[in-house]
Amino acid sequence: MLEWAKITDELGPEKIVHVYDSMTGMKGVVVIDTTSMGGAAGGTRMLPDITSEEIFWLARAMTHKFAILDMPIGGAKAGLWADPSISGTSREAIMRAFGNGVKSLIAEGLTLGPDMGTDAKDVATIYEGAGVPSRYSGLALQEKDGEPLEDHATGYGVVVAAKTACEFAGIDLKAATVAIEGFGKVGGGVARYMKEAGVKVVAISTMHGTAYNKEGLDIKKLLIARKKSGDKAVQEYEDAQHIDKGDIYFLPVDILVPGARPYVISKGNANQVQAKIISSIANIPITDEAEESLFKRGIYSVPDFISNAGGVVLGIVDVLGGTADDVFKALRELLGPLTHEILADARKKGVNPRALAVERTKERVLRTRTGKEAIPPFEELLKIARQRLKI
Repeated sequence: MLEWAKITDELGPEKIVHVYDSMTGMKGVVVIDTTSMGGAAGGTRMLPDITSEEIFWLARAMTHKFAILDMPIGGAKAGLWADPSISGTSREAIMRAFGNGVKSLIAEGLTLGPDMGTDAKDVATIYEGAGVPSRYSGLALQEKDGEPLEDHATGYGVVVAAKTACEFAGIDLKAATVAIEGFGKVGGGVARYMKEAGVKVVAISTMHGTAYNKEGLDIKKLLIARKKSGDKAVQEYEDAQHIDKGDIYFLPVDILVPGARPYVISKGNANQVQAKIISSIANIPITDEAEESLFKRGIYSVPDFISNAGGVVLGIVDVLGGTADDVFKALRELLGPLTHEILADARKKGVNPRALAVERTKERVLRTRTGKEAIPPFEELLKIARQRLKI
């Protein structure tokens, strides 16, 4: 059971709501971290071993993400205790039951999106179950190069942040190597755009293990194999050394992309990280102590809520009626300069980048809560977002 009193602080959380449906066996949770910025939004994670505490910290990461992007929205997160491989009518029934269970929250202003284990179709079904019209137009499901746009956006943002960090650190992208944790919809996008940028992808891991070849992996071949074999494509890839999935964090590469669960890099193993740059898919993959340790060693770790903001940007562009081109343009123009600014200020002030970014976002939320920064009405929120994303 979540000991909620241990996680409360000056920001939140405002609500932790558990829901259950006896007909489908659906078990879910929603954490609303704060509505101080005007409404709250976050993804829906579906895995059998989530915890309510994990969902809270992910909601908090969303608060930081919106605030660092200067978007007047609070953080939230949803979780479903279920196997993400469930398909067909059983999956739809779970999503509808969850939507019905949280319909009052959605009606009050909660906006849900996809996350690990779910996709845009699941979110549409959740809204159907809630009986509330979705704010999304379906942009995330539009295809680009045979894949839904949601498979591109977050991965592209991770690469934008990594490229900027490499330039800041004086690393030649054409000579750089990268290890990527995960080969799902986001990991595949990271691999695609790293290769496009000229970075050599030498390692990819999934739940089945890590494929490692210091001379580089054939990403096109792996993406084709993924359509048939899913996560097992990495295990089945022949031209590579197959090592434990946990070894991905400690390989001799220039760029590391953590892509799964929280706090995989901790005080106990941070000294084994050999990468010079970290640009994360995952939310909170590094503990605060490890972030400090990495910073002292001269490793540039882009705050996760900057590097993985692509899904949020996609969602906002969708609500604003924008296009796929608007998504990629916004990611370049937002995440590149923001990454450089945070890394430069961190070096100047001697504070690790994530701690500095958290300090800034916390101040923003508290200014709004104390009335020093007014919450604009919804139509004004849309106008602010449109100006911020230049749509």
